[in-house]
Amino acid sequence: MSSIKKKLSRYISLSISLLLVTLFFITDVSVDSWISNEFDRAMITKSGLLETLVSEDPEKVDFEFADEFMPEFSGINDPEYFQLWRDNKVFEKSETLKLFDINELPKLDVALHKSSITNITLPDGRSGRMYFTKFIPQIDREVREEFGLTKEVFAKTQHPMELAYATSNEGLNQVLWLVDIIFIITSLSAVIAVRIIVFNVVERGLKPLDELNTELKQINLNSKLSKISTSKLPVELIAMAEGINHFIIENKILYSREKRITSDIAHELKTPIAELLNLTEVAIKFPHEKELSENYKNDVLAITERLRSIVNGILLLQKSTSTSELEKKAVNIDALLNTIITLENKTNRDVTVNINDQCKTIYTNEFAATTVLANLINNALYYSLDLTAIAIDVAPYLNTKQVIVKISNISKFEYSEEDLGFFFEPLWQKDSSRTSEERYGLGLAIVQSYCDKIGASLTVAIEAEQRITFTIIL
Repeated sequence: MSSIKKKLSRYISLSISLLLVTLFFITDVSVDSWISNEFDRAMITKSGLLETLVSEDPEKVDFEFADEFMPEFSGINDPEYFQLWRDNKVFEKSETLKLFDINELPKLDVALHKSSITNITLPDGRSGRMYFTKFIPQIDREVREEFGLTKEVFAKTQHPMELAYATSNEGLNQVLWLVDIIFIITSLSAVIAVRIIVFNVVERGLKPLDELNTELKQINLNSKLSKISTSKLPVELIAMAEGINHFIIENKILYSREKRITSDIAHELKTPIAELLNLTEVAIKFPHEKELSENYKNDVLAITERLRSIVNGILLLQKSTSTSELEKKAVNIDALLNTIITLENKTNRDVTVNINDQCKTIYTNEFAATTVLANLINNALYYSLDLTAIAIDVAPYLNTKQVIVKISNISKFEYSEEDLGFFFEPLWQKDSSRTSEERYGLGLAIVQSYCDKIGASLTVAIEAEQRITFTIIL
C-alpha cells in the first residue's frame, strides 16, 4: 500500500539532497581549483623573485642570492629547489640540490618569456611541482649609461637564461584531501539531516489530515455531529472538509428520508395486512355466517388489490432511480397527452390543452414522459375541486429546443409554501392520518425521479385561490 507521507518524504529528501550535494560538489571543485591556483601563483611569484636576482652587464652575469634570507633553499627541513641555466650549462643551483644523489632538476623546452608548470618527483623523493621559464636577465640603467649602450643594442648581445623552481606539493595534496573529506562528511551529514528534517516536517504537515480522519470517525448517521469544523484546518483542507460536510449532510438527509419511507411503507402495508387478518379470523370464528361468507372473497380481493398497488408503486419508484440509461426518441406530445387524458379522465372533467405549433414533437424517453405526465394529470384530476378545469399548456422554452409544459388545477386542499417542499417526498401525504385507500404519496416522487433521469426540470408553485401549477422543462 502506497503512503503519501513516505513518498513525499522520499521525493523531497532526494530533491534537496541532490541539490545540496551538487552545490557542495561545485564548491569543492571550486575550492580545490582556487587552492591549486594560489599554490601555482605562489610558485610564479617566488620564481619571479629569483629572476630579479639575476642581473647582467657587458662583462658578466651576476646572481645576487643570499641563503640567509631564503633558508628553504639551503636547509633540510621542507627544502625547496631552484636551478639556472645559461647557454645550456648550469649557471647556479640551490644548496638543497647538493644534499641528494639526484642533484639536477629536469630541463624543459619552452619559448622565450614563456613558462610551464609540471608535476615531478623531487630529489628527496617527495612529489612536487616545478615551474620552468626562459627569460632575459635584467640590466641596470646606470650600467648601460656607464658603458654608453642603449637597451636595444645591449639586448642584441644578451643570452637567454632558464630557471627551474621546484617545491613539494604534499602539503597542497593534504589540504585538497582535507577539503574532499570535509565535503564528503558534510554531504552525508546534510543528507541525513535533510531526511530527518523533511520527515518531521512532512509528518507535522500531514497532522491535520490525521486530525481530520479522527474527527470523521466520530461522525455517523445517528450522531448529533453533522459537520466537520473548518476553523482550525489549513487552507488546503478547507475545500475537502466542505465537500465532506456536504456529503455528510446529504447522507443524513437520505438516511432520515429512508427511515421515514421505511416507516411509511410499514404503515401502509400494516393496515391492509391487519384487515386481512381480521377478516380471516372472523371468517374462521363464524364459518356459518352467510353474510360474512358472501363478502369475504370480495373484501380479500379489494385489500389484495390495494397491497398490489402499493408494491407496484414502490417498485416503479425503485425502477426510476436505477442507473440504467433511458433511450430517447422523438415523441408526439399532442398524441401522448390525448392518450393520457383519455385514460385518466374517466369522469369527463374539463381539461383544456394548448399546444404551440412549434413544439408538437419532443425528444425524450417515451415511457418516462408518459409516466411523468400521467401522474401529474391524474394528480390534478384527483386533488382538484369538482367542476373546475384542468389546464395544460405546452410552449417553446425561451429560444432553445426545449419545451415547457405547465399543468395547473384548483386544489381542494389548502397548501402552504412549506408543504410544497414535501410534495416530491416518497409516501408524503397532506393527510397525516392516511385515511385514503387510493393514494399512497408515491406518484410525485416517481415523477421527480423520472424527471431527474431524463434531464427534465420540475418545479411546483402555488398561486391565488390555491391554484397549483407544476412546470416541466423537457
